Amino acid sequence: MKIAFLTIATNKYITYINGLAESLDAYAKFDDVTLYVFANKEVTYPPSKIKIKTHYITHTPHPLGTLLRYHFYMEKKDELKEYDYLFHIDCDMKMVADIGNEILGDRVCVNHPGYYEREDVRSYDYDRNPQSTAYVAYDDPRPIPKTFYQNCFQGGRSSEFISMSEQIIQAANHDLRNNHIARWHDESYMNKYMLHNIPTVLLHSGYAYPEKWNIPFTKKIIHLDKNHLEMRK
Repeated sequence: MKIAFLTIATNKYITYINGLAESLDAYAKFDDVTLYVFANKEVTYPPSKIKIKTHYITHTPHPLGTLLRYHFYMEKKDELKEYDYLFHIDCDMKMVADIGNEILGDRVCVNHPGYYEREDVRSYDYDRNPQSTAYVAYDDPRPIPKTFYQNCFQGGRSSEFISMSEQIIQAANHDLRNNHIARWHDESYMNKYMLHNIPTVLLHSGYAYPEKWNIPFTKKIIHLDKNHLEMRK
């Protein structure tokens, strides 16, 4: 079984890559793991059991760097088809406990740590702009199970991930042509997609655990604390 983790790291974010690679090496309990790094500079990696591949991309200012991540990934579509499972993981994340077969499924999402206690779907931070292709109406009946998904770690079977990526690309391109960017960029489009394609595996918020938070979940993957404005320069 072949699994690929995909991440975007340009400019200052490149400094996170070695930590991510080392954590995958230690805690991703699969026999064949590849980390794809989409970067705009050369990266030197530590010795590792996992395979690491770098694909050059140009740096785009925020929020395009996150909005266009699926565009970048699909530049390697033909190569990525050869994997059984594909997962996006933010470069500023780090595995801190064993990750194994529990993450495998057709469509895999993480319960957003900021919303795990909320049951009122109207409070979810969907894009509420009717002009957006990520639009979700307040009275939309489809959010079942009642979950808002975190897009810092998400994936699934390669065919499903590629299909999702292509639909997100189409939606984002449509909005960009109309001078609109969804409220939470790629996360908004992914949440809209999952209303029509309910995840087959829902991971608890410990798979996207903010480093300095205290929430009642076992830490599996932490999201490192940082100064967003400084990192995006």
